[in-house]
Amino acid sequence: MKYTHFGIIIAAVIASTPVYAVDCGEKPNALPTVPTGTNMATESIRAARVAVVSFSEKVDNYITCMDTRAPTILPYLTKEQKARWEEDLADLHDRRRDLQNDMNLAIRAFRKAARNQ
Repeated sequence: MKYTHFGIIIAAVIASTPVYAVDCGEKPNALPTVPTGTNMATESIRAARVAVVSFSEKVDNYITCMDTRAPTILPYLTKEQKARWEEDLADLHDRRRDLQNDMNLAIRAFRKAARNQ
């Protein structure tokens, strides 16, 4: 009887494990290609925009997951590992921001070229 209660308690603890204990997966690294002057067709702009939005959502999900996991992981890291953790997330955010800026510039250039035709 004593072991049955112990087993029930262990099962309850495992079942109530927070979602942030799950692995966040691989960091999104595959940057989509933003069209430039020679391949500025309407279809390529639309496809690139969809790819950039999708990549941005993956980055948001990854950063949110890592931020959620941080309180359980950071206490066990060294100062150097904590600094690397922050640098990696900041770098990913910066790469995403730069990609979004490039996409915005490509859209502006496409619209400007379309107006001038």
